[in-house]
Amino acid sequence: MIKQQEISELSFYKEQLQAKEDMLSRTTHYLMEIQHDLKQKNEAIAEINKDIFSSIQFASIIQKSLLPDAEVLKVFFTDACYKVMQQIGIGGDTVFIKNTGHGVVFGLFDSTGHGIPAAMLSISGLLMLNELTVSMEIDSPSALVKLLNYQLHNTFNGSQSIAHMEGSVFYFSSKTKKLSYCSAKGKCLYVPADGPLTDLPYTRYAVGEHAASEYIDYALNFKSGDKLILYSDGLIDQFGGVSDRKFTRSRFKQIIENNRHKPVDELRDIIDKAHVDWKNTNMQTDDVSFMILEF
Repeated sequence: MIKQQEISELSFYKEQLQAKEDMLSRTTHYLMEIQHDLKQKNEAIAEINKDIFSSIQFASIIQKSLLPDAEVLKVFFTDACYKVMQQIGIGGDTVFIKNTGHGVVFGLFDSTGHGIPAAMLSISGLLMLNELTVSMEIDSPSALVKLLNYQLHNTFNGSQSIAHMEGSVFYFSSKTKKLSYCSAKGKCLYVPADGPLTDLPYTRYAVGEHAASEYIDYALNFKSGDKLILYSDGLIDQFGGVSDRKFTRSRFKQIIENNRHKPVDELRDIIDKAHVDWKNTNMQTDDVSFMILEF
């Protein structure tokens, strides 16, 4: 009787063990299938990412090729340089320089957003500016900005206002030796050789924001040794530092104040290093660009 009970219990445990082994085998097989499936999907994602990265790299080359030569500005001013650092290689920041035959038009623009959409808007705006400066006689930067505003708004903001550009256009006349500008929410800092730094005034409408936006011209009086700095908000909005805060306009202005007499190329490198050091291991917050001129 005892033996029969032991045999029954042993048989029961064997069946339980076999059932668990079967379950473990099925589970292992299922997990191996999942692992194989994940491996295939990861390989597919890696291939897609490779294609996207290659496309962005090529697009970056195209966008950079559209940037102007700063040497043009050196024909009219003592020295000049600029730097554009897009967040993902392509983006919405751009610089514009055009010799008109009677002077030079230059500026810096920051388009809505970043990445591919901002790059498309930035390139479109740059091509529009090039076309406008060829087809019209430049005597007023505000006229150029008004026409650009009209074209951008009609092209991208027919049903709703979604695509804008913030920035400034300057015009220097070779004949009168006068400098005027129109700023549509652009960020410009005037750095005299002696005297306080000045944030230049601007109109409150971005380019393309409203079809009937009004823009005005400002005159800028300068003397030899003074500097002009145009920059996008990606520079001052970068998160970093010990407390992971924004770089801020005041910190940027202090760096300029401390290095105001440095040559423009050296000042460019100082600004660039300050941005990189502040960012540290953080991701770049936005597209970054700035231009420096010395009169």
